[in-house]
Amino acid sequence: MSSIQKINRITLTDQIVNQLHDLIESKHFIVGEKLPSENELCDKFGASRSTIREALRVLAATGLIETKSGVGAFVCAPQEISFSQVQQWFTEKHIELGELIELRTAIETLAMKLTINKASEDTIALIVNINDEFIVACNKTDNKIHLTTLDDSFHSAIVEATGNRLLIKIGKLISDQMLDFRLRAFSITENIIHAKIAHQRIVDALLARDEQLGMSTMVEHLESTKDDMEKVINYFHEDGVKKRR
Repeated sequence: MSSIQKINRITLTDQIVNQLHDLIESKHFIVGEKLPSENELCDKFGASRSTIREALRVLAATGLIETKSGVGAFVCAPQEISFSQVQQWFTEKHIELGELIELRTAIETLAMKLTINKASEDTIALIVNINDEFIVACNKTDNKIHLTTLDDSFHSAIVEATGNRLLIKIGKLISDQMLDFRLRAFSITENIIHAKIAHQRIVDALLARDEQLGMSTMVEHLESTKDDMEKVINYFHEDGVKKRR
């Protein structure tokens, strides 16, 4: 565990997820091995127990680890998510996900307005830095966990930049519900490309401090996210070729 480094940035949970993911991928922890206890991870990362639990929850949602109550977390063999599995999941969760995206549109459009008007230059710079990392990750589409955590960090940073405690609390609840959606959505290359373009437009609006542009770009991004889900639902996969139903 000596390779773990303490982290002091806003995306603490996400960075812990990525560090643990990298340690598992590099065989530092092998399949079937038990991870260090929550207390040990708290000490090694310099993080709170709630942060460690959130990171483990993300890894469990990806299928990379399995948590056993009262025993601990164990490394699992990696499993690829097929297009048909993503399609089936989106179909089953269609109504719920649609409602979540509608709520996100209301919350995050307001967040853009407040952030553009209230956020400091340092806060905007943090959002830009997260987007830069996201762009790099988009060009390496083999790690959907990293894309998921950076996408979450990007949107969460915009909400947190508002300084509105109630908005931040609501945003966190929505973010938790979006975890499984993000993991599956980033299994599809087209969705990664669309998110990359949309995030850059959002950043450009933030840097320009253009309230109307910022709000409209966020709406367009989330409408596109919903459209991407609909496209997956309305296609089927056969012999490696996507076809319209």
